[in-house]
Amino acid sequence: MDVNYYREESNKYRRVNSALQAVLIIGSLGAAAASGASGDIPSLRWVVLAITFGVGVASGFMGYFKYKERSFYLQQTADAIEYEIEAVEIGVGRYKHIQDHREALEEFAAEVHRLRSEQKKREQNLEQPPDISNANSQ
Repeated sequence: MDVNYYREESNKYRRVNSALQAVLIIGSLGAAAASGASGDIPSLRWVVLAITFGVGVASGFMGYFKYKERSFYLQQTADAIEYEIEAVEIGVGRYKHIQDHREALEEFAAEVHRLRSEQKKREQNLEQPPDISNANSQ
């Protein structure tokens, strides 16, 4: 079902974002500490270089692939579809005044289709290079 797929994908992107955040935090602190100690131990300069490079790569990946945003939008879509499922099952919201079960399911299908289309548009927007997506939002 769409809800499970969107939640799984959201969790995947959230885990990647958290791992990269950890690299940024730990790497930044590690580079600062190694840099301070490199005056006494010259071979630590290479360690500082490697850590700094890793922090830069992690930062670049986070900015380019936008894992946090992807996770947020997928979770938002999963929540919206789940809300619609519950609403049609118990007959509330937009389904409150619909007596015919078939008509309610048609309304439900149309709404889920709209939600999936919006999600696809958000995904496409995230795939755009930063300069293009910024120009389109103005």
